[in-house]
Amino acid sequence: MTDDTSACRLVYICRDPKDVLVSKWHFANKLRPKELPPLSLEETFDLFCKGVSHYGLFWNHVLGYLKASVESPKKVLFLMYEDVKKEPLGCVRKVAAFLGVPFTPEEENKEIVEQIVKLCSFESMSNQE
Repeated sequence: MTDDTSACRLVYICRDPKDVLVSKWHFANKLRPKELPPLSLEETFDLFCKGVSHYGLFWNHVLGYLKASVESPKKVLFLMYEDVKKEPLGCVRKVAAFLGVPFTPEEENKEIVEQIVKLCSFESMSNQE
């Protein structure tokens, strides 16, 4: 994928590890059979630290993509979920530029970026049929 002959580009969004842990804890307990007691946060933390996950050790996964983004910045864009939430307009602009289709001054004047962020918001997406 990071080969210079490939046109492939990857946007990787990393989430704060504490938030990943809490999310995994809630998700695991939702999927857990009713006859089993819920997983405690301590158990979930231990499993998380041991790398019991769909994608292995959290840090190996994240650091692999972070390293790829440093070594091949034209192929891999590394973003933090928290930054996307805090500054969605800037992140949409960054992704567009990374993909080679930056917004034109005319699109900026027409507030196209703002419209994209609004259309892609949780509220907007949740109200789709």
